[in-house]
Amino acid sequence: MLILLAAAAAGPDAVNAIVEHAPAAIESAATVARISTAAGLAAIAMSSVVVGTWLGLTFKASDKTVANILAFGSGALVNALAVDLAFGTTQHLVNSGIPNLRAWAIVAGGFIAGGLIYYYSNILVDKFGGAARHKTNARRHALAMKRQGAGELLERLSKNAVIRMLPASEIDHILPYVRAFKFESGQEVFRQGQEPDALYIIDEGKLGVFVNSGHEAGVGTRMSEINAGDIVGEMALVSHIVRPETVIAETTVSGMRIDKDDFEHLMQDSPLLRDAILKIAEHHTLESIQKQAGVLDSEAWEEMATASMKRLHAGEVHQALAEHEGGNPLAIWIGNILDAIPGSLVIGATFAGISTFNPTLLVAIFLANLPEAMASANTMRHAGYSNAKIYGLWGSLVVIAAICGALGNAFLPSAPVEVLALCEAVSGGAILALVAQVMFPHAYEEGGDVVGLTTIGGFAVAFLLTALEIAHVAHVPH
Repeated sequence: MLILLAAAAAGPDAVNAIVEHAPAAIESAATVARISTAAGLAAIAMSSVVVGTWLGLTFKASDKTVANILAFGSGALVNALAVDLAFGTTQHLVNSGIPNLRAWAIVAGGFIAGGLIYYYSNILVDKFGGAARHKTNARRHALAMKRQGAGELLERLSKNAVIRMLPASEIDHILPYVRAFKFESGQEVFRQGQEPDALYIIDEGKLGVFVNSGHEAGVGTRMSEINAGDIVGEMALVSHIVRPETVIAETTVSGMRIDKDDFEHLMQDSPLLRDAILKIAEHHTLESIQKQAGVLDSEAWEEMATASMKRLHAGEVHQALAEHEGGNPLAIWIGNILDAIPGSLVIGATFAGISTFNPTLLVAIFLANLPEAMASANTMRHAGYSNAKIYGLWGSLVVIAAICGALGNAFLPSAPVEVLALCEAVSGGAILALVAQVMFPHAYEEGGDVVGLTTIGGFAVAFLLTALEIAHVAHVPH
């Protein structure tokens, strides 16, 4: 009003100039308001990472609780992607005159492209130290490190015909208890009459076996020898008897050992291992063992043993990350951005106004990010990150999400309808890959079978929002 009064005082030409440019100014202001609102909505969707980080660092929520919240959010995301994004985008293309099959090809192709982009980008980020940002990725990284670290040991074990009689699927139970040993020539390994202390797997060297009948001086008479590839000491451990002979290294001897307490624990913990070791004790001669173990060569047994290593003991994830200094903060940050961009772009691109805005995707992203941030914050703290750094890595996503939402709203709506649809579909594919690779595995590993029902619950609630939106649109006069 003050501007108009000032213009009137200046003369009719000034008034005409303002009136002439008023629509453009109003449109420009409306555009700025729309873009700002889109940025704010994207930031709201991503703000749950800050809430989740605070909850994860402040409280100790049970793994099952986090898993079920994640499953609920994942179900909501699946609905948002399938119904609101994929179907809604295809319907918009068809209504714009695009043939059905072409519309399907644009959307499906975009989803596939988005999934591939996320898949390979995720691999690259994890390779450079970004695994700590997701608990699932951290577990996968720790398991890969475990297999890599066990490679040399498995190769040594696979060379031994006796060990190859053990079930390869059970080798993961054995590895934590295997210790290397070395005896110099002339060194006594154990003496006749002693309590058994360990099972010995011989890699290299030769040992002499001596038995004293009780009337001889020293260690007694040399009865036999033990060579590379043999296993010694299992009979006394299995039968719970004292050593019936003295064993002395006749050359430098090296190999692996399993101590008595660990051996007994393994025998109780794994019935398959117990049966296999008892079988070895029955067929103690190397010839009979080689005949039975020869069915599976060393390379095949090693491959099976490596593939069977799927379990992670308590603390192994944190230990693996700590050994690599918790990962690379820059890689973690880039990985977080990779997770944040697709959803924020979709929210920005699809926002035209509050009256027509469908909140399903926003709610789904908020719910899905909350438990993921809770779990990841705890994982990163165990990896050695300070609270300030964790808040910084996750909190910056809110700013990134706002920027992506603003960019998506500023540039994508004015693009040709097919280009807009393709961009939305690519973003949707990346989100779906995130759900499949990270969210679903995390939820199932920590929550068990019940997360299937929780996922359906999230889908149903999100679908309710979609149904209400359909009803609202149906009653809007055209």
